[in-house]
Amino acid sequence: MSEGPQSLRAIFAGAEKIRSQLEASYDTNAASYQDSLKQALSQYRQCLQLAEGIALFSPNESLEDISTNDLQ
Repeated sequence: MSEGPQSLRAIFAGAEKIRSQLEASYDTNAASYQDSLKQALSQYRQCLQLAEGIALFSPNESLEDISTNDLQ
């Protein structure tokens, strides 16, 4: 059974969960650490692609234009 498309929020939450776990790990040379890092980076890239695809920001708007309180 395949999963349907995930929301931007869900993908970001998954990436943040992995990032939090990586911060607690000190063995950055371990294969499991590297695999988790790649997975988190992939999910963050997916977030960027989704944000671009749904035109979350207008072409003349940059991340600096958005209040930090509004960003996760």
